[in-house]
Amino acid sequence: MEIAATAVGVLGLVGLYSTCIEMLDALSSAARYGIGRELLQTKIEVERVRLMIWGDSVGLANIDLFAGKKEPTEDDLAAVDEGLQRRALRDAVAGLLTCFLRAFEDVEDLQKRYGLVPQGDQDSSVAAGSMGSGDIATRPAREPLTSTFRKTYERFQDRAAASQRRATPLTKAKWAIADEKKFRALIGELRAINDSLTSLLPAVRDRTRVRMRAEIMRATDIGQLQSLVDASDDAADIVAETASLRIEMLSTRHGHAVARKPVARTVQVAPPLLVPVPDQRTLTPEPPLVIPSTPEPTPVSPAVTPAPPAGPAFVPYDNMGALVVHKVYKTSKSLMCYAWLSGIGEVPELAVTQPEFHPAFTLRFLPASIIPVADSVFEIDVEADPGYAGWSPGSASLTGFSRELNFWRKVEDSTERPPEPSWQRTSDTIPLKSDFILKRWKAVVDDGLGSDWTEQKGYNSVREICGPSEITLVLTHVYSYTWLNKNETIKTRHQISDFLAVMSVSRVPSLEETASIGLLANIEQLTHNANFGFLDFLLQMLMAREVTLRMAKDKRRWYGGVTVRIVYDLVAAELWSRGMHLASKDSFEACEATKAQQTNGILRFAEEMQWPYLSEIRETAAKWLTPEASNIIIDIRAWDWMGGLVLPGAMFPMAMIGTLYGMSPTLRTRLPSAIVKSRHGNYGIVYPQASYWRVRSVLGKVLAPLSLVENDDEAAAAAAAAAAGRKIKCLGGWVGPCPSPSLPESTLGLLAELKGRPPSWVAEDTGDTGDAAATVFPTTSQSHQGNTAEWALPTPPPSPSSETVTLQTLRLVRAAVAPRPADGGDARGDAAPPIYQARLDFRLARSGLMATMTLHANSVFVAALPCRGGPHRIKPGTAAAYTFRALGVEDLPRAELDGGATAVTVVNATGGPAAETFARAWCSEKGTNAVVWKRGEGGCCFKCALMLAGREGVAAGVLIMC
Repeated sequence: MEIAATAVGVLGLVGLYSTCIEMLDALSSAARYGIGRELLQTKIEVERVRLMIWGDSVGLANIDLFAGKKEPTEDDLAAVDEGLQRRALRDAVAGLLTCFLRAFEDVEDLQKRYGLVPQGDQDSSVAAGSMGSGDIATRPAREPLTSTFRKTYERFQDRAAASQRRATPLTKAKWAIADEKKFRALIGELRAINDSLTSLLPAVRDRTRVRMRAEIMRATDIGQLQSLVDASDDAADIVAETASLRIEMLSTRHGHAVARKPVARTVQVAPPLLVPVPDQRTLTPEPPLVIPSTPEPTPVSPAVTPAPPAGPAFVPYDNMGALVVHKVYKTSKSLMCYAWLSGIGEVPELAVTQPEFHPAFTLRFLPASIIPVADSVFEIDVEADPGYAGWSPGSASLTGFSRELNFWRKVEDSTERPPEPSWQRTSDTIPLKSDFILKRWKAVVDDGLGSDWTEQKGYNSVREICGPSEITLVLTHVYSYTWLNKNETIKTRHQISDFLAVMSVSRVPSLEETASIGLLANIEQLTHNANFGFLDFLLQMLMAREVTLRMAKDKRRWYGGVTVRIVYDLVAAELWSRGMHLASKDSFEACEATKAQQTNGILRFAEEMQWPYLSEIRETAAKWLTPEASNIIIDIRAWDWMGGLVLPGAMFPMAMIGTLYGMSPTLRTRLPSAIVKSRHGNYGIVYPQASYWRVRSVLGKVLAPLSLVENDDEAAAAAAAAAAGRKIKCLGGWVGPCPSPSLPESTLGLLAELKGRPPSWVAEDTGDTGDAAATVFPTTSQSHQGNTAEWALPTPPPSPSSETVTLQTLRLVRAAVAPRPADGGDARGDAAPPIYQARLDFRLARSGLMATMTLHANSVFVAALPCRGGPHRIKPGTAAAYTFRALGVEDLPRAELDGGATAVTVVNATGGPAAETFARAWCSEKGTNAVVWKRGEGGCCFKCALMLAGREGVAAGVLIMC
């Protein structure tokens, strides 16, 4: 029943929101008549614009209400912010909007409480003295902000024209202001309600602020901008600050008078001191805190105050482009972090996908066409997201950080994954001939849906494939749907639902279980006992391809019934359409271009990583590219690889291992039979001469920076690797060749799983919010402008550091691990690989001492996101949020973790890649996440890096400066 409640709630919110906009429009008209009419009308219009932009941001402004409309369409629901899908939050929004309306329901209250009178009674009101001195304007003022917020007004113009037909107590008559003091109290109430609305969805709030600021910064009407400044009661208000800055910019350009800023409360601020960072060599085991602070000004008698220096007394500073992080807790076990640039919003550089070293390895990620509907897969397989990795080897982006924490939170939860809502048919599908399936498949691969495609033609095609449409949505209850409107029946979204209903009950097993497309496609050659055949598989691929093409045309953000199984089917159909072609009437073969790409890709990987038995792998690769390749018997994993049919995410590296073993006659029969938790990613392969580790493993993340060593003679290179003439690489989700721990059972490769605690969870700082989505946002004021002299510029530790380290050895100690609920409840038997605790031995160059780091935690290293326009400064009064202590690598062995409780720990690891590896190993030993920041390359400034590492960001408490 939740679905129906959500639908009714959304339409109810739209009605309340539309009425509130009407009320504010009528109130603005009333403000045109009275003393200080432009000032009061500007105040009302600011609140009206705020509500307009807020409604547009959450999607309420995009839903049209018309007579007889009883439920929203799927398009309506897709446009609504996901936070409003929760009943608790929806009810809170409805309550606040109702507060707007209740202020105008009673005509008597309008007059007694808020000082409004019908325009015909305004003269008597003046006679009674209710207005005080002055005259009432007889003609309305012009719209005060039409040019400043031109885009917003234009967007709402049609909606306002339609809403004027509705009648309410406030709109039935024309009103004027009879008591300015009471009317100002009303404005204060409306502002408070607006503030409460925006605080419920802070991520939306920030978008609202960004849009308002952007429109003001484009304005050219100095008169309207000055009205915004004059109408503000607070100098720190974003509207007043931005309008003042814009006036100053226009005045400098055109020679106008400078804006009159509103009077603010008296605050004494002296220029900040730049506190020098102490020499790292003099640091004690607990180094002193470095706090960018502002000293107290010395009182000076006005009589002896020297004349101010020549030049402007106020040098404007704009914090635009500084990094801002919002943390949204959808549930107690689900966190998403979003990055913005102050005053700008979302920009492309905050979501850069890291390039792959070869096209064959782009298959590691979900295709771009499927990502919008793949959230269910990202929850259980974080590596399938192309936005997971950060710019630094072994690091994660902000999105990747969120996905890692959510994944491990679910792993620690002993409950089984709940069933997913899915569409299912109540009628049987029609039998189809093989010629029809093959012909239709060729058509959708060659021409897509066709240039002359219409929804009616698409509907007819669905009926040809699926038969009559009778479907249900299966949740905890069963909901049946029948479309009475024939025009609604043929809609693209319902065609998609029809296909999903058939796919969800197919006899073809789920790829999540089989992990191999080739296994399903060749089932008839592999076994005679299967209850499905190749045509069943191809029909599943056909329907999946039809769904993907329709989604591309429909361009919606949400579809019901897209389960994990469905997502993998969509991926398989995409890969099959790219890599396989119809070679004869009823057989498919890998395209020659695909075979060449995949063969060259795996060969280059083996060469770059110096994989064991490389000469055998080269010989096999050469045979695969000859005309006789079709006669070679290969493993099913290698068949998947050659056809470009490898599934993304955690399944990809396992397919790579199978392919490499299949290409070596020596290794072919020795493929490790151990079963690892591939989605945990905490494993690797050990050989006598080298070891290779998944980049998400506790070892892979720590050793990955060694791939940045520019040459084998560099002092920071790992000694063991240098001795063997091997350069560590980070490619295709693997890190290697790393030093070998020389395990006796690793002659032909040992699949080893590593012990490591899940990364630390970022605790929610807000109070109990029930089922509503909670958001943690910066607690410091978000104003963007001020006086440059009042904003402190934090100074990072000096670089480059002369303190270097060298990795000496990698040791694995076998750990005794009891079965846990987090392991899925399965007892560890013969198929389970051994579990090891990893230890790394380092030599500190300056002191000559040895230091051993035991890797206890699978820490997440977040790559610092780029800001814009830095270096940015710290706002007066917020220095405590940017307190830090500085450590060198020589200090780490005796340093304890502060945890960010009092300061961010800044580790100076600029001595080389091995120094960064040592810093990451320290973080893993201490059980903390960290932010990786590269100084001096124009990406992220020090102030924004501190914010990201602190509680306003990912709350790691550690910033590794490299």
